[in-house]
Amino acid sequence: MRSNHVAAAALLALAGTGIVHVVLSERRHRDRALLETARMHQQLLAAQVERPSLRAIWGSLAPLDSAERRLHLHRSAWVAAWEAMYRVGALNPAGVDGAARALFATPEGMQWWTRVREGRARAAVDERTRQFHSLMDTAFQDETGKVLPSIPTATDPGGLEHPQTSCSR
Repeated sequence: MRSNHVAAAALLALAGTGIVHVVLSERRHRDRALLETARMHQQLLAAQVERPSLRAIWGSLAPLDSAERRLHLHRSAWVAAWEAMYRVGALNPAGVDGAARALFATPEGMQWWTRVREGRARAAVDERTRQFHSLMDTAFQDETGKVLPSIPTATDPGGLEHPQTSCSR
């Protein structure tokens, strides 16, 4: 009888180990896919900087002069990289805060975030991405003293699920 219990326990342990392996493999796969997607995004942004004619697909950049468009794309590349790093755990909330504060240290950086934040928030695909944007918004609010309006998302029609403001920390 005891050997049956030992065998059952061994099978349960083996099954548990297999499940953990599958879960961890899936997470590594998602992280690799995310990083590959971020790399492709960076390449597309770099191509637009190198060949200005490619920017014609973005009508929203038309009002910006050439130098402003380059800086817009460069800021987008940096924030996309920070977001990917945050999503895979290579950048913690304090790192996001420091990077965002550096970005928002100039009026141009603040204007850029005002211009892109709604589109980026609406494109957030999961809770981790929404957390990243909440951290960016918090840093913006701390730097400017302005309270940003919530942005409705597909999962939360009334606004961001967990807005993090200076007051909520």
